[in-house]
Formats: sequence, structure tokens, C-alpha cells
Amino acid sequence: MGSGTAYPSLERNSAGVLIQYEGTNSVVDFGYGNVRQLLRLGLTYHDIDRIFFTHNHPDHMCDLIYFLFSTRYPPEARTRDLEIIAAPGFRTFFDGLMKAFGTWLVPDTYNINIIEQDEETCLYDGLKVTSRRVNHIELSRGYRFEGKSGHSVAISGDTDYCDGIVELGRQADVLILECSTPDDTKVKGHLSPTPAARIAHEAGCKTLCLTHFYPPMEKIDPKPVISEKFKGNLVLADDLMEFFFS
Repeated sequence: MGSGTAYPSLERNSAGVLIQYEGTNSVVDFGYGNVRQLLRLGLTYHDIDRIFFTHNHPDHMCDLIYFLFSTRYPPEARTRDLEIIAAPGFRTFFDGLMKAFGTWLVPDTYNINIIEQDEETCLYDGLKVTSRRVNHIELSRGYRFEGKSGHSVAISGDTDYCDGIVELGRQADVLILECSTPDDTKVKGHLSPTPAARIAHEAGCKTLCLTHFYPPMEKIDPKPVISEKFKGNLVLADDLMEFFFS
């Protein structure tokens, strides 16, 4: 849904991915702009089954506030329970968020179920989801989503090079990695083309999709650097880009 960052952009909304599987809709990260992106995909807040968070930085979760606020109001109030999945410690953060807004985000017509998933594999409506620690902040987790057919998508969230994201991306059909900046301005806790290529090569993924671009990344072509190490398919993300598996 969103391929951007914390930097305001007319072309890129902040981080957000939609996983559709056997009639279910899961959102991974909910950065600003992504509630409207759902509308562009033909979905509303009624259609979302669960939300996964890679971490709790604003550019990855601030549209959760908008989403929860929107669900409250009749005659269109949401009535289906909602699952929110994140790392241990997220519940404390979420409780503080709800307290800050008083009753304005507390639903009257459905329940919010917080699931703190650590480094483990869980099933959600038949979709196998594995989480691992990644190298950004304490609450950071990457995810691997695998259907019954064996097709898989791995998502890094924000991370630097680490074993966790290599493991999640192992032989994945699509590995979605952040690539915030060029190599010469790399920031600790984030990826640039060279470490992203290393991860994709070591993971042996089929397709590498780079996302989460700050403006300097828009001015370079990362393909030559990536192709030195990674020989699979390379895609540079745009908002609302789609991948299909049969």
C-alpha cells in the first residue's frame, strides 16, 4: 500500500502492506495514508481481519489511530473483532495510546484482541506467520507469511543486516526489504543497497522488492549494486504495487 517513509511525499505513502489470503485481509504496518490506500484497493475498515506491526515508530503505525477512530461511528460502526499482532511489549504501548485519547478510540461494537507474538510461528485462518527479531529497535520484528500452497512473502520492516531477516527470507517467493538510503549515507538500523543485496543473496529469495525510500534513494539506481550480489528478480516498490500467487 505504502512504499515511503517518515518524509512527506505526494507519490509515496508511509509503510503498509496488505496480505490477502483465502478471503482474509491482513495489514502489515499502518503508516500514514494507508487507510485511504485501502479505499483505493476497494476495502474499508470493515474488511480488515488483523493488523501486524513490525514496530511502533509513527511512520509504521500512526494510521492505526485514524483507523480505530473511524470504526466507531454509526451507522457504519465496525462490528467484527479485530486482532493486532506485534512483539512483546506492544500491549503496554497500545494501552498508553488508548489512555492518551481517553474513550475516543475504544470501540463499543467490537473487541480488539492484542496478540504479542515473539520469535515463533502461529496460524491465522490457515496462514502460517513466523516472526523473528530484526535489527532496529527492541520491539522490531520481521514476518514471514506462508500459505498452504507453499508460496511465501517475507517483510523486514525497518532493519539493518541481521540473521533474523535472512532466516525469514529463506527461499521466499518475495522478500520485501526496506532500503532507506544510498550506501554513502547509510544510517545505523536501516538498510542501503549493499546490505540489502547481501541479505537477498544469503536468503536465496526468488524476488527482492525494495521499499521505504527516502528522497536520496529516488535519485540513484540501486540495480547495479544489487545485481553484483543478488541474481534473482529485483523490483523497486511503488504504492499499490501487487504480487499474485496462484
